[in-house]
Amino acid sequence: MRETTLQLDVPVVICGSGPVGLAMAIELAMAGVQSLVIERHAGTAVHPKARNINSRSMEIIRGWDAQTLAAMHALDLDPAWKEQIVYTRSLGGEEFGRMRTAGFSGAGLAVSPETPVLTSQDLFEPVFLASARRSGRSDVRFEQQMTGFEVDGDCVRIHVEGRRDPDGEAQLYTLTCRYLIAADGADSGIRRQLGIPVSGRTTIGHYVNVHYTADLSRWTDDRRAVMFWVADDDARGVFQPLDGRGRWLCQIAYDGKPETLAAWNADVCRAWIREMVKDPELAIDIHAIGSWTMNATVADQFSRGPVFLVGDAAQQMPPTGGFGVNTGLQGVHNLAWKLAAVLKGHAGPRLLESYESERRPVAIRNTERSLSNSRVVMRVASAGQGTHPDGLTPAQAVAQTREYGNFLGMEFGPTYDGEFITADGVPLPVVANPISDYLPSAAPGHRLPHALVLADGESRSTLDLVQRSIVLLSFEDRRWKDAITVLSTTYPIRQVSVAPRDDVGALFGIEPDGAVLVRPDGYVAARWTHLPDDPERLISDALARLLGRFPIEA
Repeated sequence: MRETTLQLDVPVVICGSGPVGLAMAIELAMAGVQSLVIERHAGTAVHPKARNINSRSMEIIRGWDAQTLAAMHALDLDPAWKEQIVYTRSLGGEEFGRMRTAGFSGAGLAVSPETPVLTSQDLFEPVFLASARRSGRSDVRFEQQMTGFEVDGDCVRIHVEGRRDPDGEAQLYTLTCRYLIAADGADSGIRRQLGIPVSGRTTIGHYVNVHYTADLSRWTDDRRAVMFWVADDDARGVFQPLDGRGRWLCQIAYDGKPETLAAWNADVCRAWIREMVKDPELAIDIHAIGSWTMNATVADQFSRGPVFLVGDAAQQMPPTGGFGVNTGLQGVHNLAWKLAAVLKGHAGPRLLESYESERRPVAIRNTERSLSNSRVVMRVASAGQGTHPDGLTPAQAVAQTREYGNFLGMEFGPTYDGEFITADGVPLPVVANPISDYLPSAAPGHRLPHALVLADGESRSTLDLVQRSIVLLSFEDRRWKDAITVLSTTYPIRQVSVAPRDDVGALFGIEPDGAVLVRPDGYVAARWTHLPDDPERLISDALARLLGRFPIEA
């Protein structure tokens, strides 16, 4: 093997080119930061894996570029497939019930300018890769295996085994960077080397994934659904449409024994599918068979020194709800701007502590809810078999699955608090069910609410006004702009004025002379219901707080 040392002028190395690793590269590029992505596989995913990119994640992708956004929407299932989940004994047998799914069909334009995209990872990963490469700041290299790393002060040295040449000889080399991002999956080698444990439940269930093409329209055309859960006396699983044109993914439960898994060949998979549709002659073209184990765990730490865990390296959760990839995407959206701010000297190093303090509670909540969703689905199966622990009928058990497909509160409602947010003391909105219900709020620590406003003579979503920068959003009161003009020589901040409207003021909780300070990730850092006596000083204090420049003078 040949060994060389590459001294690359790249501040961030990302280990793993799954959707979360690629999203990290794109977010860094949007913030003007170069990154290098190394991936041990030869290319993007070949198995469908993740399917749902929820509305909040699509809001993030909306900020990348119009080409990526259009490509993602082009992959989306027809809306008729996204409105319900169907529970049955078998696809060709007794139906237990249906549940409407606003979480998969979208919250509506009153809440978000985006709708979820339901597709498959083998299709959307190449879209992410193209976006990363198009940015001009992301170098993505396949067949590059990280073999270890060391942290030496402010430098991380990463040892890599590159792809083999025609003679079968691999190149060994060392990269140096300022920050290392562990996007290397649930079995993260970086997390193991750091010695960071995970907490939660492991080996909850074992599943065979079958990717195939078959004409199931006879059983699905009159009840199109996000997924069809099946459970008879001998088998449990789920049918998931991938394109609405005959491409499907089945997840089939098995006992976790290696010998059982080894028996799941193409013929056995075909037999299972045919039994579940009650058609022994159904033509089935099997594309791939895989397996996975369900875990519900969260890393005890999300960072150590200059190394940060993202995606499945930080949290693993049951797929019930589709929150795995979305939690990862929203996590790197939180982290990337902070890394960029520190690298550029705008922020203090303490800002990076807020990644864990803000995102780990969200990961814990999403993991627990995903596990709860899995349990209620399994209880539908037990109700169908007459063994529900509370004696519920299948229809009653289906009624208890509402939070599985209706999770707008989980999606849009996460809030951040702590020393990086300037609280304003205004009471927060209260919802009946924080999982399914969402009330927009511009309170500090909340996602900036979407509203169509008039800015520079153009109707735009408030979300589009942030553009990965710190923004002071106000109505057309010149005094805010004057304050920002002074501060912008010290801080990276823009002022955006929108045409005054009573409904927007009420939505944001501000008067015509009020304003909100918004972080690059679209979360409100501070809010002033009225113009204060000394806006320059208060904005300066809030900026220092959100950028981790402590201590802040009273």
